[in-house]
Parts: sequence; structure tokens; C-alpha cells
Amino acid sequence: MNIKKILLFLLFAFSISWSSAGILYLAGIKYGSGISLVVVAVFYMMAPAAAAIIVHKGIYKQPVKSLGLDFRKTKWKAFLWIPLVQVLLCLLYVGVVLLFGNAMHISGFGFYSFDQGLFDARMQEMMMQSGVSSVPKIPIPPAALLGITVIASVFIGGLVNSIFTFGEELGWRGFLYNETRSLGFWKSNLLIGTIWGLWHAPIILQGHNYPDHPFAGVFLMVPLSISMGFIMSWMRAKTNSVIAPALFHGMINAAGSGLLMLCYEYTDLVGSIAGIAGIITCMLIVVLIWIFDRNTLKTPEEAIGVPST
Repeated sequence: MNIKKILLFLLFAFSISWSSAGILYLAGIKYGSGISLVVVAVFYMMAPAAAAIIVHKGIYKQPVKSLGLDFRKTKWKAFLWIPLVQVLLCLLYVGVVLLFGNAMHISGFGFYSFDQGLFDARMQEMMMQSGVSSVPKIPIPPAALLGITVIASVFIGGLVNSIFTFGEELGWRGFLYNETRSLGFWKSNLLIGTIWGLWHAPIILQGHNYPDHPFAGVFLMVPLSISMGFIMSWMRAKTNSVIAPALFHGMINAAGSGLLMLCYEYTDLVGSIAGIAGIITCMLIVVLIWIFDRNTLKTPEEAIGVPST
């Protein structure tokens, strides 16, 4: 493991991302506004990819395709796992909220309801906050909208969002995945997930993911990133391509707000997909991966019984 190379990557990635977040803050631009979304998408999210290319290609003169972009070595059939896991994640998340919220009434998880009246009231409130005085009643049952959200996250959100999530994943599951792989799957992804989680800190403090609890959100983002990172690195190993985690990352981002449309009285730290409910969901999937496909989690040396160095 080349520590110097990794530190150079982190220097570039964090400098570009955190500087862009700092400019937003100093300029007084509210997070979530149109300008802030453009800056985050173009500069913040693309910084890991830029850093990976600068260090890997520019400084160390190694081919970019070795970061998981060698299409001749890509296992394309394994990409079928991505939408399946996304659907499973959405269903498990709803199940987690139903168990801890609806059934056990644990504070913060909220509760899922398919009541048309509650849904209409929420839509009315959202429209009024947006400056629209009234909204026509949506003729689709809330349960059907949940299904549409899941499908849309796979076929639309994944493709659209992956344009931007690729900027992150080329750094995390491309560069860092390669450079830390000698540590083994679990240690490597504990490190990557911790770095990835802390990298979010400036935008979380400005309202990203946890607008009601920005300071606590900085710390919660680390275990969330670790748990999601385990799944994404499994996809990277399964497909031998960094495009796979970029697609899945885009699907998760697309599903986040939609899954909450029928969830009420939750808190962002607990009940959202970025909260404790999301962490539990991801770890359930990690357990399933470990039970049914643990061999994919091994490095080539581990798979044949040779200790990693």
C-alpha cells in the first residue's frame, strides 16, 4: 500500500471539495439553492475523480483504465445484481421502519402509512411551501407511488445521477479501492468508508442529508458511508468495474426522498435512509452478501489461501 500516493490523492480531493464548500458558505449561498447544487455537482462531487486522475495518471503515470474502467475485463452479466440489490434495499428499508417505527414505536423512526388523506395533506403542505396555493388530488394510490419511486430510482435516477456519482466513485471505489485492497475487504472498506464519510462534513454542516441535526450528522455519516461502502465495494469486485458502484450510488440518491413520501414523524438522524434506519438496512444486505457470496469479498491472495502483505 503506497501511503504517499494515498495522501496525495486525499490532499487533492479534500482541497478541491472543501474549498468549493467554503466558497458557498462565505458567499452566503444557501445549500439546496440552484447555484449550490451546481457547485456541489460540478466541483464537490467531481473532486475525487479529478484527484484520482491527477495522482494516478498525472503523477504516477499509470493508466486510468486500471481504476476499474478496463471494459475488456468487466463482468457485464454481474451488473444485473445492481437493480436487484436496489429493490431489496428499498424493501428492507420500508421493513425496518415498519418494524422499529410502526410496530415498536421507537422514537425517530416515524411510521409508514398508506392512508390517502395523510398523503394528500402532505402534498398540499409541500405545494404551499413551494408557493402553490393548491394541488389537484393525485389519482394514484400511495402504495403505487412507492412502487413507482423504487422503479424510477433504478431506471431513471440511477442513470441520471450516476453522471455525478461517478465523480465520487472513481476516487473511492476506483483509486482507494485499488490502493487499499491489500488490507483485505473489511479493513479496506472501513478505511474508505471513514474517509468518504468525513469528506461530506462541510456540506453536511450546511444542511446536506441532516438539515435538522448538522453537527450530529457529520458523525453519523461515517457509519452510513461504511455500511453503504461495503455494498458498493462488493459490486466493484463482482463486476470488476467502478461503473457498478456509481450506478448503485446514483440509485440510492434517487430513492432517498421518494421513500420518505409515505413516512411520517421521522427524524433525519434516525428514520431517513441516511439515518440509523438506512445503516441497519445496509448492514442487513452486507450480512446477506457475507452468507451467500463471501468469496467475492476476498482478494485473489485470500481466495487461494495466501496471506496478503
